[in-house]
Amino acid sequence: MNKFLTLIRRDLADNRGALITTPIVIAAIMLVVTLFASLTGNARFGFDPEDFANGRNGAAVEGKAYIDTGSEAVAVRRGPDGKVTITRPNGETKTLDETMDAKAKATIETVLPVGTAAASLLPLGIAGIAILFVLAGALHDERKDRSILFWKSMPVSDLETAAAKLVSIVGIGLFFALAVTIVLNVAMTTIAVMTLGNVGITGVSASTVYLNGVKLWVVMAVALLIYIGWALPVYGWVSLVSAWAPKAPFIAAFAPLFVVPLVYMAISFRGNEHDPILSALWEPAGRLIGEPMFHEMTGVVEKSQDHIPTIQVDAMLAHLAANLGQPGFWAGLVLAAGFIYAASEIRRRRAL
Repeated sequence: MNKFLTLIRRDLADNRGALITTPIVIAAIMLVVTLFASLTGNARFGFDPEDFANGRNGAAVEGKAYIDTGSEAVAVRRGPDGKVTITRPNGETKTLDETMDAKAKATIETVLPVGTAAASLLPLGIAGIAILFVLAGALHDERKDRSILFWKSMPVSDLETAAAKLVSIVGIGLFFALAVTIVLNVAMTTIAVMTLGNVGITGVSASTVYLNGVKLWVVMAVALLIYIGWALPVYGWVSLVSAWAPKAPFIAAFAPLFVVPLVYMAISFRGNEHDPILSALWEPAGRLIGEPMFHEMTGVVEKSQDHIPTIQVDAMLAHLAANLGQPGFWAGLVLAAGFIYAASEIRRRRAL
């Protein structure tokens, strides 16, 4: 176990930039952009940019805009205190808060964390792309820089080395990116809740918003675990190619996954979307983007108009758990194990 942990620490140290620094930098950039958008949006509220410029020069600006709702045009004003009022053509004026009933505010409590969660997924998405490049070069680069000679002198097996690279690059890499995503989500949700208060909306429970966020984090963690299971055959294939390819391991690994189905479509495809051969050829790419996991999955928020919208945590978790009952999921794990073993054997027989 200590040897395996040492291998993992080595891989994390070698790929710190891609696995650790990249998601943190992406999250920091998104947080700065979100904060800037909130500050400038609070000042402008979508009105003339000249008003914003005047506001920066110290003038007390009252923004104003007319919005056509379809049945009437209403005037929306933002006062110097930041509070928003809406005036109808008959002269009736209400604050933005007064135009919202309890159901509307409960809807905000549900939709807001979903929106911020979706927006904060970028670090995880970028990390998912980065690990493909890292994994493709993992076993190849140690042959290229001849460090494989040193590691072969250590008392660790080739199978342990290949498995450790998958665990560190894919497992730890993706779950660290998820942790960064959750931290970013908390920050973005906090900014959004503060922005609601700045425009005068009251009665939105911050605790409910954060609780709904926690529910989504649980779903994301389970979904990421299931996703890794579906995509593991592809990751295993990339490891195998990395151990074998004399050069350009990334191209050697992914060109067949995309070129072969495209060539088949150009030569033999007749417009049948249910062509079993085409489906089989595209399956690796589908696994990589998580298509089997989300197939026939319902929406995140319940769309019934009879009651307040809620996040369908139980339904989403049940759908994700159902993946464990699919033969294709387990067949993929067996295939992944075969690829990993083959990668270790290639590494054992081919030092340079």
